[in-house]
Amino acid sequence: MNTILITGASGFFARHLAKRLSRDGGSRIIGTDLVAPGEGGRLLDGFVQIDLGEFAQVVDLLRRVRPDLVFHLAGIHHGEAKDIYRTNVMGAVHLLEAVRLESHSARVLFVGSAAEYGLVGKEELPITEDIPCRPQGPYGLSKYASTLAGLNWCRQYGMKIVIARPFNIIGAGMPQSLVVGAILARARKALAQGGNPVVKVGNLDSERDFVAVDDTVDAYVRMLEGNRWGEVFNICSGRPYAVRDVVEMLLSFAPRRVQFEVDPTLLRSHEGKVIYGSYGKAKEAFGFVPATPLHDALRLCWSDSVPGISQ
Repeated sequence: MNTILITGASGFFARHLAKRLSRDGGSRIIGTDLVAPGEGGRLLDGFVQIDLGEFAQVVDLLRRVRPDLVFHLAGIHHGEAKDIYRTNVMGAVHLLEAVRLESHSARVLFVGSAAEYGLVGKEELPITEDIPCRPQGPYGLSKYASTLAGLNWCRQYGMKIVIARPFNIIGAGMPQSLVVGAILARARKALAQGGNPVVKVGNLDSERDFVAVDDTVDAYVRMLEGNRWGEVFNICSGRPYAVRDVVEMLLSFAPRRVQFEVDPTLLRSHEGKVIYGSYGKAKEAFGFVPATPLHDALRLCWSDSVPGISQ
């Protein structure tokens, strides 16, 4: 029986991953996070609360768990720059070194971000893994640094590490730190206040690549079943969707009509107008093809919990 370790186990994505791994069976699933898990914790066989920023705690965890597979999902999007770098970079480095010392043969998946690419010109679309990374801001920079660390440990120590670079993931239980989750939270708040609900939104003219959480989970599992160590793979839908269309579709599932209007304070001047990726490399390597229609993924966003996990 394999032992699987999931970092960031209390997060949105981890709940979907744990559901898939539990359904597949044949594994012992251990989660770790700085905060205790909610309903998704029911799918874990064990949970250890630690701070990845503390190296001694991470080494102790790996010594006790000795995983065969590691899904490194932990990371933060917003906050003080020092906290973002501590969690996303030092947390990743601590995990890498702890795996090297205590479970060197483990297969490790690191989750990066499309934010690592930064500003991309029209002539570079769709974004492939060969395009140079030019990240902007603490989040994109920190994720790129953790990707480089993962590749370094793989090459220097012969570890089995593969990097996923997902685009905009959508699905049930999304946090407000993600764009669709933020709009959804504002919509719920507006509906609860009664009257004619209005949702404030940012740039509706941009186009982004949205990929369903279940498709992304499938990709991550396939990546650890493969043998493409020391490589980076885009996980995306391969097409751009206008943010305006995404918002309209999302709000169409509301129990009653919700209007939206642009709030200038939510606009981000440094964002590119059109950003979408290519999943060609992932398809060639392990057969990844996104299968969930955007309509279905957005409909599921209105669920507070992950389908299949009882309340």
